Amino acid sequence: MTAIFPFGYYLDVSLILVLGAMALPISRKMSVVEIPILVFLGIIIGPILHLISPGFSVYLFSSFAGVGLGMMGLVIILYSESHNMNLKVLRNEFYRIASLDTLGVIITAIVAGAVFTLLTGAPIIIGFLFGAIVSPTDPVTLIPMFKRVKVSEDISEILVGESLFNDPVGIILVSVGIALLAPDSSYVSLFSSMVKIISFYPSVFFYFIIQVAVPSVVGIAIGFAVIYLDRRIKFENYLTAMLLGLVIFEFTVFESLSITPFPAIIATGAIVGNFSDKNIFWSREQNFQESLSFLSAAVIFILIGSSFTLSEIIAYLLLGLVLTMLLIFVVRPLAVFPSIRIADLGKPRMNGYYKVVAFISLVGPRGVVPVVLSTLPYVVGIEYNIPVLVTWGPLISVSALFVVLFSIVIQTVYTPIIRNIFLPGSENGSEK
Repeated sequence: MTAIFPFGYYLDVSLILVLGAMALPISRKMSVVEIPILVFLGIIIGPILHLISPGFSVYLFSSFAGVGLGMMGLVIILYSESHNMNLKVLRNEFYRIASLDTLGVIITAIVAGAVFTLLTGAPIIIGFLFGAIVSPTDPVTLIPMFKRVKVSEDISEILVGESLFNDPVGIILVSVGIALLAPDSSYVSLFSSMVKIISFYPSVFFYFIIQVAVPSVVGIAIGFAVIYLDRRIKFENYLTAMLLGLVIFEFTVFESLSITPFPAIIATGAIVGNFSDKNIFWSREQNFQESLSFLSAAVIFILIGSSFTLSEIIAYLLLGLVLTMLLIFVVRPLAVFPSIRIADLGKPRMNGYYKVVAFISLVGPRGVVPVVLSTLPYVVGIEYNIPVLVTWGPLISVSALFVVLFSIVIQTVYTPIIRNIFLPGSENGSEK
């Protein structure tokens, strides 16, 4: 039998899994969240000790089995954590989340793009592509962080809800940028086909509806269908396999149709988590998915850390740090404050309103989706011979990777501090 990987690659995978397990006790000992520990362990075994090659890390993260462990891990994490979504809180915070996921993402893409253009001299469309790529916030970072850094449920649900649902908007903006430069690309085939039929601006609107509404409806239907079938024929111990298989099926089908699968996956998990009868088999299913989610997060953050080379760190460290600081302390607040104020028009302001909004504006790490999307401009540029994408694609990719790395580390470290500054005692009550 022919081996798929050289023997050493299996040693790399075993090292990643062992280090992932070690990160939790180390973080407890240091009284910090485990995410920065995982990232730094990745940096140690990658660019510093060369125990795992950055090329193999990038391959595992973005290309393994055609989609990469990063994307598949995101699927597992989103499905698992959507079990715990409080639909009542999400309903109460719907307008804030919706405004952050539309207006907030658009503002982020435009302003971050302008910052990238000013700092690098890139064309405006390249800056917009970078801004669109880094516009989604990251549930993979926020969900475990809020298990360790306690804030009131309504605030954490705004931030987690925003991160769960803003990926489609970011992906749509990236699609628009790619379509303007490479309309024949297979990545934007659905959008380009719509433009030919109904023109550009209506296509953007209907493309958004397709990307959000269609998978959401399918995910809800699948969730209720499994609950109904289980009551009739009892899957028992095979319930875990059934749901994991269906989630992977949702991912595969929607990806093949150029539709983001995340709303379907989140909807299925939310229906299962809120409407199943919670018998022992449902509890086992949820426990298994949670364990798989923890493992996926550990692998993702180690791979992010080990994806750099020393030459990239030396050459782009300063640019990446400047971009990250501007994104955190300038771009993010400029997007959050108007988005929430518009959502709250006509509503009475509670005590400490601006402190709550300030806290939300300072918490928005980037993660898996920007890393996966960051390679797209260069890949499309090579495939369709688009010189501007070939020239600027590598800088977009490495800059996005640094933004993800620094935003994860900086924000997971300072979030407990700013929680105590802006939201003292909020873990014990509501801030609505």
